[in-house]
Amino acid sequence: MKDTGKATMTVAEAYLRLLKKRGVDYLFANAGTDFAPIIEALAGGGADRGEMPHPVIAPHENVAVAMAMGHALISGRPQAVMVHVNVGTANALCGLMNASRLHVPMLFTAGRTPILEEGAPGARSGFIHWPQEMFDQGGIVREMVRWDYELRDPRQLRQVVDRALAICRSSPAGPVYLTLPREVLAAPVTEIDLEAAPALAPVSAGRPPESALQQVAGWIGTSRRPLLITSATGRTAAARAALEAFAAEHRIPVVTYTPRFAEISHDHPMNAGSDPNPLLGEADLVLVSEAMAPWIPGQASPGRDCRVVQIGEDPLFADLPMRSFPAHVALSGAPAEIFSALQAMARGDTPEAEAGRARDDWAARTTANARVSRTVETLPDDAPPPPSEVTRAIAEIRGGAPVFKESPLLLGDLGDTETGDYFFAGAAGGLGWSMGAALGASLARGRKPVIVTTGDGSYMFNTPLAAHHVAASEGIPLLTVIYNNNAWHAVRRATHGMYPDGAAKAACPEPLTDFGVDFNYSKMMEVAGGHGERVDRMDELRPALKRAMAAVEVGGQALVDVRIAHGRKS
Repeated sequence: MKDTGKATMTVAEAYLRLLKKRGVDYLFANAGTDFAPIIEALAGGGADRGEMPHPVIAPHENVAVAMAMGHALISGRPQAVMVHVNVGTANALCGLMNASRLHVPMLFTAGRTPILEEGAPGARSGFIHWPQEMFDQGGIVREMVRWDYELRDPRQLRQVVDRALAICRSSPAGPVYLTLPREVLAAPVTEIDLEAAPALAPVSAGRPPESALQQVAGWIGTSRRPLLITSATGRTAAARAALEAFAAEHRIPVVTYTPRFAEISHDHPMNAGSDPNPLLGEADLVLVSEAMAPWIPGQASPGRDCRVVQIGEDPLFADLPMRSFPAHVALSGAPAEIFSALQAMARGDTPEAEAGRARDDWAARTTANARVSRTVETLPDDAPPPPSEVTRAIAEIRGGAPVFKESPLLLGDLGDTETGDYFFAGAAGGLGWSMGAALGASLARGRKPVIVTTGDGSYMFNTPLAAHHVAASEGIPLLTVIYNNNAWHAVRRATHGMYPDGAAKAACPEPLTDFGVDFNYSKMMEVAGGHGERVDRMDELRPALKRAMAAVEVGGQALVDVRIAHGRKS
């Protein structure tokens, strides 16, 4: 063991020091009785000296997991979360689902009820240690993590941490789950080399076989109406750049369907908008890149003779129980490398003159349709703002702040966006991730401003008091904009889609959809010590957002509660 000024240290202290050595800067935690050795180790001053991860109190597990997710989305590095035994694990499950489906690396940990009933440091010492024990605590999350394990002996600490971090970073990345019994955390460590390099390296996404790449390149060369559909390729700047260069050179229209990131430049010549349905039936080749569900089969599908190529780190999404989108070729690997290879290989396959003209016509038609600017209606000053206008107003004041979408915001209304500017991270549909993710992203960006856009329903899912508490305690400049329609509009939309002439559409209020009370969420800032405003009219929107952003730019937090026109019933 390297000299730390002590003859021995506890497993908890060694664990925290090892995490810092491995590049884990933050421990997002919601503590319980199992944390005693962790708290004692942190109190020793190691975190203050930068020798341990910085501990962040998250008053709800939902916020803790989302913060780790947001940090990793910006930094690319897994951060640590620790929650209280089985109950904390259960509270965090929704966030873990999002992290798993979005392939976000994370070291998710929980204490474990003490194993021993007596006779050792850390043994059971309170009533709660009996009802909280489970036969299989890891079973709560096993389907949503890449690996789970329980630390059993001090002598395996370094090997367990290295394995956990290597697996969560391996392609495709995702959370891992490690349980930490209190007796093991309290035990002494007599031999551990904290300076040793990691014993395991993560598995990186590679390059598909040349034969498969050549086959797809040949199809690209002869295709008259190719189409590329993407959802999460823009996770990295390299992948986005490769996609843009490939699409431009080979004149392939790109549809960004339910984009998770900023997938393609707003003014890219091959940007074909966000709706694949009008194009699928005509396409003779569809390239699907990092899109879990590239279209809805009941609404549109490729023609019988259309070839479909699936591209991504896991192009068949093997972690989904059922996904039957066709894959005449599946190219498994890093999208940046795949698109660069296809760009070079297909370069020599020049279409014959007639096919080339057909492709030019196809590209011009599909991208022209996407570029038709929507008519911006001139609204009276006293009209409630529509969502599109709220988004455009945010675009005017955001500066370089990234935007987290859990709202009706459309990426096209946000305008020009680069990698790291936009995140739609609720990949599993677990609402309540955006505020915590924005807080974690701000920490990864050196506490720079971040913007959250939520509906009023998703705002409540965010455990907002806990999120605002973290923003205040950590000095994170957070702007929250609520697109408030006093309802769960997604639920309403789904109901009306199934029953377009049904009773629910005519009902006011609509059961289980319309909220019975109309909260003024701006008052939350009176609790959090920030700047809050309510907006009811168009002429109030832009001035309110400017004042809110000014408060955020000097290090505070702000909330603007906008009563939007879209979807409100009266």
